[in-house]
Amino acid sequence: MEVMFYSAKGSNSAERVEWALNYKQIPYQRVEVTPEAMGSSYLKVNPIGFVPAIAVDGFVLSESMAIIEYLEECFDGKSLLGSTSQERANIRRVCEYVNSTIHSPQNKSVLRFFRPELDENSKRKLRGEWICECLEKLKSSICIESNYAVGQCFSLADIFVASIYKRHFNMALMRLSFSPTICRI
Repeated sequence: MEVMFYSAKGSNSAERVEWALNYKQIPYQRVEVTPEAMGSSYLKVNPIGFVPAIAVDGFVLSESMAIIEYLEECFDGKSLLGSTSQERANIRRVCEYVNSTIHSPQNKSVLRFFRPELDENSKRKLRGEWICECLEKLKSSICIESNYAVGQCFSLADIFVASIYKRHFNMALMRLSFSPTICRI
């Protein structure tokens, strides 16, 4: 199968898909989408205009969770969704929390829409505070059985938590000028 992976520098969601592709050892061709293309030529691939998107033998799909679940169903190899229905539910719970609760307000277009008056430093501070608060809530329900987010094996929950934690870590480094304390997960 020919797999085309559409990504953009700095995209958390695209990073998740790329981690899944690499973990499952799925060969793919990476297409870097520029900010200019997102509002023009890339709209032919994904009319919403966001990355990631993936094309598998011409079938195009967007949204990181949908893409990864599709890859899980269509490609053999290591599972990212666990082996029992309880594990799968918990993995999806963690992913949903990261995707919907933590990540959505990080999206530049969302923040620009709801808080257009903020300058970049204020937006950075707000993002950092939100990530910190949400990670604090999440930490009580992950890594309970092992060092993995859910269960005894690496899963999609680990990818989602790692990607947002990475974002938090980068935000925390930038926040040093705003606050002397950095939350810990």
